[in-house]
Amino acid sequence: MRNRTDEVTQSKRWASLDHFRGLAIFLMILINSLAEYNVPAWLKHTTWNGYTFADLIAPMFLFAMGTAYRISLRKRLALYGLRSTIFHFIKRYAILFLFGLVGSLLMYKRFDWGVLQMLGAVGIFSLPMIFLKPLMSLSISCTLLLIYQFSISFFNMKPIVSAFDMGGPFATLSWSFTLITASVLGGWMKGKESRQVKGILIPIGVIVTLSGLLLSIIFPLNKHLVSSSYIIFSLGISLLIFIILYILMDIHGVRIRYLESLGKNPLVLYIIGSVLVVLQNAIIKSTIPLIFPLLSTLVILIICIVLAEILTTRKVYIKL
Repeated sequence: MRNRTDEVTQSKRWASLDHFRGLAIFLMILINSLAEYNVPAWLKHTTWNGYTFADLIAPMFLFAMGTAYRISLRKRLALYGLRSTIFHFIKRYAILFLFGLVGSLLMYKRFDWGVLQMLGAVGIFSLPMIFLKPLMSLSISCTLLLIYQFSISFFNMKPIVSAFDMGGPFATLSWSFTLITASVLGGWMKGKESRQVKGILIPIGVIVTLSGLLLSIIFPLNKHLVSSSYIIFSLGISLLIFIILYILMDIHGVRIRYLESLGKNPLVLYIIGSVLVVLQNAIIKSTIPLIFPLLSTLVILIICIVLAEILTTRKVYIKL
């Protein structure tokens, strides 16, 4: 028999997903705003092989996007039909990609393959797999991940991949594994009792994390190459963080107001935060004492949180 908590968590949107998105945005702004300054190494991306706290942020964002992907697609299919649903998702992720592309051209005066381009490309590329049954979509995404790993390891693709941030267009094969797996897990969670979710997803998170570590013995953790071990390890950590938030927020009713607000308009706030970071880097030079970039980072976070609160209070939810 289902208890009241289970009924509540199934009838409403997941508070944990909003908090997870908000946490990803908060950490992404924090990491990006301090990247050019003399901060501890764990706050910067690894220079090559290895793993730092900063290397987890982009996979978290992609995991959050994937968790709601299959659920959102099912709802739109039921309401609007196949053609409208396909057009909606292609348009949504194409706009996301174009935002990133135009932003990089305006701010950096060069073509780049940043977070928004990666999210947009993966969202479009993965769309056909979302229509498949979960096991089939997982099998295909796993095969693509293997093809990608063997391509960069044995067919001299490393220079091409490492020339871009986020691995460039070819790394879409690798990133899609995170999105597809998260979409399968999110789709499975919908309608399940909280006890069942905890009992199954916590062990899966631990197993996936350990699998990524074991795989790193053969294929090192490498964010720049978007290696298979990096993808799998980050997926496991993201899942464990999400389950912890699910237990706290959806089962026990804990709320962290500002994280939740950030998570309801994540992409818009990420874009605003990125613009503010560019302005900060133009004004505050890298040689200046650390206290000044720390203070400016705090200001950027406060601005984003205030905007998030205003949008949430007015019930404005902007989806690119």
